[in-house]
Amino acid sequence: MTKIELRKQIKTLLPVTEIRKSESKRICNAIIQSNEYQTAPLILLYMAMDDEVDLKLLNDDALNRKKLVGLPRIIPQSGLMDFYYATAQTQLKAEASYGIKEPEALAENLINPENLPDGTLIIVPGRAFTKDGSRLGRGKGFYDRWLSKIPSDKKNRVHLFGVCFPQQIVESIPCDEHDFLMNKVVY
Repeated sequence: MTKIELRKQIKTLLPVTEIRKSESKRICNAIIQSNEYQTAPLILLYMAMDDEVDLKLLNDDALNRKKLVGLPRIIPQSGLMDFYYATAQTQLKAEASYGIKEPEALAENLINPENLPDGTLIIVPGRAFTKDGSRLGRGKGFYDRWLSKIPSDKKNRVHLFGVCFPQQIVESIPCDEHDFLMNKVVY
């Protein structure tokens, strides 16, 4: 099955809104209980699209624990994204391109992937995952390009958690050399 065919198939299997809410809460609580989360100095999250695991509970918990939190911002017409530090007071604005909320692009809040602190936890969305960490994104390559900027000597000192609903776990995913393997998949 091609990546395009797999994306279409998974989209038809996603749970309805009420189940997504309860599953999102369960998944966030599982992440909160993990050692990687408990010890992470920085958590990079995402603002969920309607069919993704909602991480609001995780975001709120991290901020309450005084952890550093980063959120992504798409750079229009570039195929790139950056992460910016966010606080409870960060003004998030809905962007027209994907309809997701993003932080302001303030230079002083830009997170440099080359300088991530050891133990950083990066929560990565996906259209599908395998239990061993292979990931199928939405096809735009935002996360693969950003993750590729992390220096190779630092890659084993950060944690990549894929998050998805149980219906998004598949046996295999066609992978390319630029695809990143997750350390753990929480579903």
